[in-house]
Amino acid sequence: MMIGPLILIAVPLAAAMLTFVLRPWRTVTALVAALALLAAAVWALQTPLDEPQVVLGRTIVLSSGDRIGIAFLFIVSAAIFVGARLASPGWSYYSIALLIVAALAAALIIRPPLNEIYLSFAYSALCLAIASALCVFPLQGERPGVTSAALRFITLITLALPALLLADWSLGQLTQSPDSPQLIETTVRLVMLGFALLLAVVPFHAWVPIVAGEAPPLSTTLVLNVLFGAVWILLLDVMNENALIGNDPRVLESLRTAGLLMAAFGGLLTWAQHELGRLLGYAALADTGAILFAVGTGSSAGLASALVLVIGRAAGIGLMSIGMAMVRERQKDDSFAALTGLVWKLPWASLAVVAGGLSLSGVPPLASFAGRWGVAQQAAGIDPRAAALLLAAGVSVAVGVLRGLREILSPLPQTDPPVARERRREVILIVAALALCLFVGLFPGAFSPFVREFVAAFPSVGR
Repeated sequence: MMIGPLILIAVPLAAAMLTFVLRPWRTVTALVAALALLAAAVWALQTPLDEPQVVLGRTIVLSSGDRIGIAFLFIVSAAIFVGARLASPGWSYYSIALLIVAALAAALIIRPPLNEIYLSFAYSALCLAIASALCVFPLQGERPGVTSAALRFITLITLALPALLLADWSLGQLTQSPDSPQLIETTVRLVMLGFALLLAVVPFHAWVPIVAGEAPPLSTTLVLNVLFGAVWILLLDVMNENALIGNDPRVLESLRTAGLLMAAFGGLLTWAQHELGRLLGYAALADTGAILFAVGTGSSAGLASALVLVIGRAAGIGLMSIGMAMVRERQKDDSFAALTGLVWKLPWASLAVVAGGLSLSGVPPLASFAGRWGVAQQAAGIDPRAAALLLAAGVSVAVGVLRGLREILSPLPQTDPPVARERRREVILIVAALALCLFVGLFPGAFSPFVREFVAAFPSVGR
């Protein structure tokens, strides 16, 4: 079949054009966008796509790990589209978001051979740069003058592009000088720098809390779950397909060190926040740290825990973002001072914010618990101090959420103006998201077939 994996790029592109035509009808647009991605995700999970295809002289191939990863990104994006409809996004939101998803799918699909030894990831880096540039529009949210978060995001993400392109060039040079220690050292360092920028590793994290605090919550979710998910899968691809990188013990050690640093930094600052948005940003940093540490263990169990944690992360961030979107829509402020007595005004939104935040911290039986516990077990086998730090980071995130809960449960001030209660469709959405959060936490085994296939696709990473 000539079209092969390219259909996973073509579907979101076609849906982007269709949603642009249908933009006056917001509900129809949201349904078209979500259903198109869900259909493509189902097709990807049921159809083997690992036969190489030559398109315009370039070999296109999709491994089973990438196939599952793209399906996951499509499903998460479809869920975001459904939630975004309740937040009244701008007329261009769905078309641009679908273009972002198409660019991310292309980043995971278009990796032609660089030479007889290595695969190129230059095209993947360019596609990630395109997706990041498009993310500026939903992050800005059609609000004139609100640009600091989007600018900070695109500046730091764009800096990763030259590092990855130079790393790709350096891999090509290694064919001529395979034993050159200088080239090997340069390649490894450039790859590490590029992905450190893409994954917002400390000290390149500054955009995360700012974006979470300023951008529309569900646009933040698109970046933290979908863009981050694509970068994470590409990192696994690069490590798996280039033995020079994947088999270098320094890379695994760097991943573990960066993971612990992010977990400690994010956890330490989460409990000190006074706004829901920034709290979400630092909680996401701590969560990213746990995922990086899991990958850095270099074991199949660690990689499986990382995937389960990525799934739980999507559910937790999504649930918290839905609640935040409702709070910001009605109160125009998500600071703790403005949350006083929120449970008496917006009980369902309050539940979404607290449950989503506690899920990110790894509190049982919510979505991230199984992944967090698996990562802690892997860490304990390497260094008990690392396990203690990861658990402490989760506790610190929970403390930050509970500080917000204290304000939410406070008596309602008599001077507070009344706000509109949640609409029925908003309550249904929150209940569905909470049910998903509980399902992922209580029944992580339901994802076992996909987790096993995903881990098996990366033998050099999860040994």
